[in-house]
Amino acid sequence: MFFSKQLLGLDMGSFYLKTAKIVKSGRRHRLKKFGFVPIPVNTVVDGSIMNTYEMNDAVKTLLTKERVGDKYCAISIAGHGIISRIVSMPQLSTDEFRKALKGEMETHIPHDINEIYYDGIRTGVFEEGKERVILIAARQDLVGDFMQVARNAGIRPMSVEIDASALANIFEVNYPEEMEGTVAILNIGASKVNVLVLSKGAISFFRDVPNGGNFITEEITRRLKVSFQQAESLKSGEQTSDDSILPNQVEEVVADVAKNMVSDIQRVFDYYANINPDDQIQKIFITGGTTRSHTFVTVLRSLMQVPVEKMNPFKEIVVPPNVLDHEQMESYAHIAAIGLGLALRRLDEE
Repeated sequence: MFFSKQLLGLDMGSFYLKTAKIVKSGRRHRLKKFGFVPIPVNTVVDGSIMNTYEMNDAVKTLLTKERVGDKYCAISIAGHGIISRIVSMPQLSTDEFRKALKGEMETHIPHDINEIYYDGIRTGVFEEGKERVILIAARQDLVGDFMQVARNAGIRPMSVEIDASALANIFEVNYPEEMEGTVAILNIGASKVNVLVLSKGAISFFRDVPNGGNFITEEITRRLKVSFQQAESLKSGEQTSDDSILPNQVEEVVADVAKNMVSDIQRVFDYYANINPDDQIQKIFITGGTTRSHTFVTVLRSLMQVPVEKMNPFKEIVVPPNVLDHEQMESYAHIAAIGLGLALRRLDEE
């Protein structure tokens, strides 16, 4: 039996369900498929599947729409279901590190070790002879919900990771010139913001901030008395049939909420600076649906102390015109990063 070692990326977000297929030839990556379908509101909340029926239907619809025949996929999780702790561990070989992880988890993670999936990210930061490690844990029932949805659609999850590592995967492929410095990546989605810091090409820090673009949409709905769908369009600068709403009214609401969201992000960066006083973030790359809002991006840029650049997840990937044309790549860039990052995973990877 022959099958592709490259896994299908399946990104089950809270606003869109995305899938991507990438093949690698030599050092080049070629996009074979990319597609998405909207997910009904409140199907996924705070990183948990609240309506399994709706999600099952969405996955089957997407795979049929994109004519996906793959049997193996990579998925990711994020949000409240993820627990992370930063600890110091002795310098260990890979095998010794894997064995020592269980003891660290039992010490630092407030859950029965038999009820969680866990892993550790080695940051490459050493202090007093010990290595800084990010412990990651997720409840088995939460992960199991996402895995079961994939299985119900006829595909088998072979890799489960956090959104942050998928972002790191796709960033490394597209921005090799940034691998020697320290950069931050913000994935500003509907229900959360993934904050990721890469230092010399390695994940040195990540955190999920539990407020995303839906906070802006809900505030537009409340203040301007419009539907959620109208508010989404207004947030992104699109026209609606209601001529009584002026652009400056929308901008005022978006700017107010954006300032609070950016304050939360800045507190995360302040914490990173506190534990890494000698490692300064040099640039911030942004992606996610909320970056379609010009007002939000303007507020973010005005309050950050370093340059802010929109991330292009297709930058170094060969994209044939029959898969996506140039206009589609520009339109979908803000929602593609995690799905593409997952599609870089291989079946033969540990």
